[in-house]
Amino acid sequence: MKYTTLLLDLDETLFDFSRSERNAIDRLMEKYGIPVTEENRRLYSSINDEKWKKLERGELTRPQLFRERFADFFEKTGVTADTVEANLSYMRFLSQAGFILDGALEACEKLSENYMLYLVTNGTKIVQNGRLNGSPIMKYIKDVFISEEIGFNKPQKEYFDYVLEHIEEKDKSKILVVGDSLSSDIAGAISSGLDSCWVNRKNQNTESGATYTISCITEIFEVLP
Repeated sequence: MKYTTLLLDLDETLFDFSRSERNAIDRLMEKYGIPVTEENRRLYSSINDEKWKKLERGELTRPQLFRERFADFFEKTGVTADTVEANLSYMRFLSQAGFILDGALEACEKLSENYMLYLVTNGTKIVQNGRLNGSPIMKYIKDVFISEEIGFNKPQKEYFDYVLEHIEEKDKSKILVVGDSLSSDIAGAISSGLDSCWVNRKNQNTESGATYTISCITEIFEVLP
C-alpha cells in the first residue's frame, strides 16, 4: 500500500456545499425580504466564489471577505442592511446545514479501515465545527484542520506545513491530498510536494497537474494503489 494517510477536503468532496449554501442564502434572503429566486442564488454564489478566490490569492482578508460579499450582494439587490449582522446570520444558517454527498459516508468508513483520514478545509471555524459536530462522518476522521484556526489558507505552503507537523505520517510520499479545488487543494499539494487526487465533480476539461483524477469520492478506490 503506497499511502497511509489521506488529507480530505470537506466541501464538494465529502459535503454538499452547494446544497448547504442554497439553504443558508434562501433563509438569509427571506430574513431581509429579498426575492428567493434562482437568479439571486446565482448572484450570491458568484460573488462569494470570487471573494474566496481572492482570499486564496492573498488579495483579501477574512474580515474583508465577510463584509464585502454581503455589501456587494445587498447593493445589487437594492437592500440596505448591516453586513456584519447579515454575515453572522448567514454563517449560523450555514453551520446548521451539513449535508453529506451521496456515498461519501460509506467511502470514509471503508477508507478508514486502511488509511488515516484527516479533514483539510478553508472554511470558517463556526461553520465547519457546526456542520461537523454530531456528523456521522467524524467517527472515521482522526483530526480536522480549519484554515481560520491555523492562520493560513490552502493553497499556502504554511497551511500544509502546519498540517504535516500535526499528523502521524511524516513521509510525504505516503500522503495523498484529495479535493475538488484546483486552486486550493491541488495547487497546495503540488507546492508542498504531495501527491494529489482531483475530485472533478463538474467534469471540467482542463489540465489539473494532479496525480489522479476522479469524478466523485466513491471512485477513489479505483486509483488508490
